[in-house]
Amino acid sequence: MLTTLMTALAAILAYLLGSVNGSIIVSRLLYGSDVRSRGSGNAGLTNFFRNYGVTGVAGVIAIDALKGVIGTFLGGLLLSFAAVEGFEAEFTDTGRLVGAFSAILGHVFPVYYGFRGGKGVLTGVSCVFVIDYRAAFIALFIFAVIVAATRYVSLGSIISTCSAPITMLANGFSTRCILIAIAAVLLIVLKHSDNMRRLVNHKESKIVFKRDLSHKLDDDSF
Repeated sequence: MLTTLMTALAAILAYLLGSVNGSIIVSRLLYGSDVRSRGSGNAGLTNFFRNYGVTGVAGVIAIDALKGVIGTFLGGLLLSFAAVEGFEAEFTDTGRLVGAFSAILGHVFPVYYGFRGGKGVLTGVSCVFVIDYRAAFIALFIFAVIVAATRYVSLGSIISTCSAPITMLANGFSTRCILIAIAAVLLIVLKHSDNMRRLVNHKESKIVFKRDLSHKLDDDSF
């Protein structure tokens, strides 16, 4: 009974934390607009950067990463209160995975913003740092290599996300934990379904790391 109660409490609190969206908050505070009304309509870091540039990116990262860290830690803490003697580590790991999945779910379907959120990658990687920092570093390395080679953020996000459960399995996490991690990965991958379709059709946008000023060439004051 206590285990069920703590699991439910961890899931609810982490979901509510995850629903706090950095891109939406910062775009409204700094630019007086909603990032979801720009570009791809996604409330994530990539769409924010493409539409507003570097200013405000640090705030988006701070909010979306912090909520993942807190939600994951909180899940582990709450489940540890219900731990059976000798299984403390297993309960803590399971609680962290519950917290991580719920925080990502909140980011993707935020209750405060009409259930229209981001794709969960930034929040997800912050959660993985709490669960298994080795899996997080490997995922970040894979992401960096793929984006540097292709400039497709979506491709890097999908492949690096899929690497996390594999690394966790190699590092000895339980079947229960791996299954929850796979559920979180599937949620993120499904949110990238449009990106995958564009990648297959060679229509996906590539990330540009500097502002495109070509539109100003026709401006007399340029």
